Amino acid sequence: MQRPGDWVDFTWSDFDGETLAVQQNKTGYALQLPCTSELQAALLDAQARFESGAAEGPILRTQTGGKMSYRYMAQIMLMARRRMQLEQFDLHALRYRGIKELAWAGCSDDEIKSFSGHATDAMVRKYAGEARQIMRARQASEKRNDTRNERGSEKEPDTHSDTPKKRNQLCH
Repeated sequence: MQRPGDWVDFTWSDFDGETLAVQQNKTGYALQLPCTSELQAALLDAQARFESGAAEGPILRTQTGGKMSYRYMAQIMLMARRRMQLEQFDLHALRYRGIKELAWAGCSDDEIKSFSGHATDAMVRKYAGEARQIMRARQASEKRNDTRNERGSEKEPDTHSDTPKKRNQLCH
């Protein structure tokens, strides 16, 4: 969920087995971020492959073991997106998606900011707003469907104003 420019700065000393520490390049914010179970498993697996037993230096590396540049990482990600026919989704789309997932999980703006590092509620609303709108629309639809099921789909309208003729008269 962090900016791709921050990914290349992760070092093994930033990973404690459960969380990653990040100093965001754009904002300067220092964050402690719990890893997803998938990321944690991947990092622990990668850590175990080091011959010396101690992982040091950058987590993302070039084939020769050096620190990966943003440009090189972006090229690798573009090749992967092309392979999956997802080229239209840029690296920033991953951040956007992560914030939407937090919103779908019911996280508050403060919780999302603590994970994304955004400074303002406005930025969180920009990213999470679409997810929340989708959730509210689904909830509204479910409530509508529940009400229809309670009333019965074959039942007559409850009031005279529910009839199409009366609705037309009330609107004009």
